[in-house]
Amino acid sequence: MKDHYIVLAGLGFATLIMAWLPSIAKKLKVSSPIILLLIGLAMHAVAIPLGWPDPLWNDRELMYFSEAIVIISLMGAGLKIGAKYTLKAWRKPLLLVFITMPICMISAYLMGSYFLVLSLPSSLLLAAILAPTDPVLAAEVQLDDPLAEKSPEDNVRFTLTAEAGLNDGIAFPFSYMAVLVAQAGSWAAFDLTGWVLDEFLLKIALGILIGLGIGRLIGYLFDRLHHVTGVKTFVGFLSLSLTIMTYGLSELLHGYGFLAVFFAGFSLRYYEKVSGDYKKKLHDFITEIEHLLLVVWIILFGGSIMNGVLGLTDWKGIIFALIFVVLIRPLAGMVPLIFLKKEKIKEKLAISYLGIRGIGSVFYLSWAFLQFDHFDYKQELYAITAYIILFSIILHGLTAPSIIAYFRGKAERSSDLEDKNEN
Repeated sequence: MKDHYIVLAGLGFATLIMAWLPSIAKKLKVSSPIILLLIGLAMHAVAIPLGWPDPLWNDRELMYFSEAIVIISLMGAGLKIGAKYTLKAWRKPLLLVFITMPICMISAYLMGSYFLVLSLPSSLLLAAILAPTDPVLAAEVQLDDPLAEKSPEDNVRFTLTAEAGLNDGIAFPFSYMAVLVAQAGSWAAFDLTGWVLDEFLLKIALGILIGLGIGRLIGYLFDRLHHVTGVKTFVGFLSLSLTIMTYGLSELLHGYGFLAVFFAGFSLRYYEKVSGDYKKKLHDFITEIEHLLLVVWIILFGGSIMNGVLGLTDWKGIIFALIFVVLIRPLAGMVPLIFLKKEKIKEKLAISYLGIRGIGSVFYLSWAFLQFDHFDYKQELYAITAYIILFSIILHGLTAPSIIAYFRGKAERSSDLEDKNEN
């Protein structure tokens, strides 16, 4: 029983710190995941009996836990995007999804095949799991208050929010590709046409349409129930219920649940007859749940590091992870943005650099191993992913707050100047 109380006290302490962590991190000019990781390392060092990964998680448990965090974060991302963003504003995140993401995948695949010398299915899987930017660890570089819709610093933060919301779902077909190639035994035996029609086109389209439909329907119900019956809804936990329901229904109806959840939040956010105050309450509740789960995940990740997950790959895996975070994503991000002549170079550099990797990659990896249990280099893939997450937490964690603060200050000065001109 004593261990039970130690665990409760330790987790309570860690989650209690989370109440002050955003302010502490802001003062220190670092991202909160860095501090959480240090807390996790310390908790492991003092031997709090949490049932630490040794050094790997069970695939199924890891998939379920990371899945929950990602869908909750995607709902939050959808609820952040307000109605002021025009089709023109969506050009940058769409460029990142349809140009930058494929470049990252091709680069990861080639390095996996010729530098790490992985098998074809494992190289494809490595490319697929590193495709999405992470909506969880990247939350601090995304839009925050959904009611604060003044002049965008938003050029940077909106782009990163929309990219994370979109590419987490659009990366799924490529994880399917790796699994299907592995199951087929070779590229020649792989049914490419079936993959394009089903896993790529149909499931993406269904995910988007189901999400938009559910978000619109829930918005309509919020409005009409109040006007017709007098029943008023103003509880934030409905955002969690909406997240779980949308994800489950979309997967049952053959759509991608990640896309459905993001677009459900996005659709509800755009529904004008639902009050802005309630939308903010929905957003704030789902964000707090996300923070709670993030505390537990990063603490356990710290324990996994202490127990030796990083030792499951050699120097090549370390070099690959560093190159991917420091060079491949920033350069791939600049490729489509460099041709946008009206955009400022500092904004382009920030957007291309802040391609944070994290928990979404872990979900895809554990999901793939559950679909096909005979992937080569399983432990090495987990270790490389852990290195990429660690490098991303450290490098982006030390620099992202200052970058975002710069653009936030610039936006506020621009907004103040506009207000003065109007007066």
